Amino acid sequence: MVEMLINKYSFTMIGLTVLLAQACMPSATNEGGGGNGGAGGVPGSAGQSGSGGNAIGGTTVAAGGTTVAGGTTVAGGTTVAGGTTVVGGATVAGGSVVTGGSVVTGGSVVTGGSVVTGGSVVTGGSAVTGGTTVTGGMTTASTSTGSGSGCPGVAIVPDATGHVPINSVGINGNWFYYSDCVDLKNVNCSAQTQPPSTTSFPNTNGKMCTTGSTGKSATGWGAGIALELNDTGGQQPYNATSHGVKGFCFLLSGTKLPAGTGIRVAFTTKNNNDNPYFEQEIAMGQHTVLFTDTGFGQATWETKETWDPTTIILLQFQIPAAPPTPVPWDFCIEGLTAITQ
Repeated sequence: MVEMLINKYSFTMIGLTVLLAQACMPSATNEGGGGNGGAGGVPGSAGQSGSGGNAIGGTTVAAGGTTVAGGTTVAGGTTVAGGTTVVGGATVAGGSVVTGGSVVTGGSVVTGGSVVTGGSVVTGGSAVTGGTTVTGGMTTASTSTGSGSGCPGVAIVPDATGHVPINSVGINGNWFYYSDCVDLKNVNCSAQTQPPSTTSFPNTNGKMCTTGSTGKSATGWGAGIALELNDTGGQQPYNATSHGVKGFCFLLSGTKLPAGTGIRVAFTTKNNNDNPYFEQEIAMGQHTVLFTDTGFGQATWETKETWDPTTIILLQFQIPAAPPTPVPWDFCIEGLTAITQ
């Protein structure tokens, strides 16, 4: 028994001597460097020191039956191997994180069952893909209208220059500004500040906006903005009937409409350019103009013409003049749709 105790003591002293000698020897690596020294059984690697355990050949054995070998740590049922971490049954691999059963892979995020992929957004079960916006059940393609007006029907969306590419109901054309300045040869006629010219009409965050004031000429009739419905080699007749279009919906926004008269939502046709059918709108907000509305028709001063929805040329938003008093305006058309039901 005495001999065994002596041998055990000798072995312990030899081990301590070796450890002290190793601690005093110069090394190519700093103590605690590389994987950093661990505390309470956390490993030191390649000869680095970890406290609360003995380091032998880069392998650390921690107390309590927990084993650390070759840089791999197993503690309390949690396994870390080759840089991959498993915590509480959840797996983290290659930098991707899994938490509470939700999966994140390659930068895509899944939260509460909703899926976001490649920068597209899905909210409340509605899908938005490739820049297309879905709001309240209404689909708008190519460019956001910026309105969220909720108008039903087929969205008529201009690009940055005011051009509307052909859509599912065959509408395609350009927005433009017009006025009585052509007739009045630019004398005492209407003047606009937006759009900045008569040759281009920029889309302002999905809104087609216009500002200006009518002139003082006694023969001035005003100004307006318009959309071609069928620009295929020039302004051609648009057949609303064959495309199932029964009218249009839009949001009228801005700060000023012509006092008393508001604006006229008018439709010129192939055989009726000067006496169009129209409906008058005198307040801001969402408006629906149907060809069957009781308020849709011609004014008393117009020459009577038969309404023909198969040959529509333009959809116009007219600002009537009141000479010699200038009539200012500042409004936008947004969220425009073609009503098909």
